[in-house]
Amino acid sequence: MRHFYYRFILGIVWLGTAAVSAINANVPFAALYAILGVVFLWSARSIWKKERSDNGRR
Repeated sequence: MRHFYYRFILGIVWLGTAAVSAINANVPFAALYAILGVVFLWSARSIWKKERSDNGRR
């Protein structure tokens, strides 16, 4: 479950960085950071769903 928290927090940080880059009109980096944030959050969600289904089986 520790990896879930790390990836969730990093996903939020990357999305925040994307927002700051978009405000500063640095569109290419904003897009890159947004993609990174979504990937980290998607990974965290998959870990969360896997842990949840594993706990249900025990």
